[in-house]
Amino acid sequence: MSAIEPENSNNRPHQVDVSVIYVNWNCAEQIEGSIESLREKTASCSYEIIVVDNDSPQGLGALANDPDLRLIVSSKNDGFGAGCNIGVAAANGRFLLFLNPDTQLLNDVLGELTCFLEGHPRAGIAGSLVEDSKGTVLFDGGRSLPSLLNEFLQHSTLCFRFPRGRWTSRPYISDWDHLSTREVGSVIGACMMIKSEYFRAVGGFDETFFLYCEEVDLCYRVHKAGLGIWYVHTARILHKERQSTLQLYGSVSRVVLQNMKSQNYYFKKHNGPVIAFLWRWMLISLYMLRYLLRRDPSYLEYAKWGITA
Repeated sequence: MSAIEPENSNNRPHQVDVSVIYVNWNCAEQIEGSIESLREKTASCSYEIIVVDNDSPQGLGALANDPDLRLIVSSKNDGFGAGCNIGVAAANGRFLLFLNPDTQLLNDVLGELTCFLEGHPRAGIAGSLVEDSKGTVLFDGGRSLPSLLNEFLQHSTLCFRFPRGRWTSRPYISDWDHLSTREVGSVIGACMMIKSEYFRAVGGFDETFFLYCEEVDLCYRVHKAGLGIWYVHTARILHKERQSTLQLYGSVSRVVLQNMKSQNYYFKKHNGPVIAFLWRWMLISLYMLRYLLRRDPSYLEYAKWGITA
């Protein structure tokens, strides 16, 4: 696809400015807190809140009693992207905002992102500045797209050891303080806004990604369609990363392995089987070396996955 051809806006009734979409899997209490911050901070646009429950054992909890929410219960858990697509099918907003359950809005994020996208017609996706619980700006809010070099720098930890180096800063653009607005390769899926017609035009999230990389894949496809991916520093969120994913997978090593599976599919899809093969063998070499140096069994587990994938 070389260019997006937006659908006729008359074909869908837009009743609100923004459809905010959450996907729930045993994290209803976190979503409650995120919604509370959204309602408190949003002042400049109309919105609806859609919560998709991905067949979570603990269900929707107190969310089920909130009359102002649009609740959708799925009979199965096909992953984050699939849950988001279910939410989009019911959405009436001109813009779609995907929020992770473990986020807190620190200002009028909806207003900041819609204002930016309305003022920049060739911007396809906008993401926010991301802070952790200590107030530190996290550089994965706006970063480069995956490549063999970027993956080597990340998995070897060189990009973390030398964050401001000419080459080692590439994955997270860490020679930039992330305190200004600029075009990037991808934004974090914890807080991502896109015009609804653009999302539908590129086919939504690829549901082959169960978890991780689905937002990177979407950014890649939107960029290939001729639109920009923008990090907007004036929109700010707090992200308590991995709380819900740790509930699902039970350990950090299993979360990392799921990330690797998604990255493997990403490289196969966009770079072909040869690059994906080289990426896996790079991981095998790096993690075998790290295992020999530190004897951490999780490194051996990662290397074994690369052999069998």
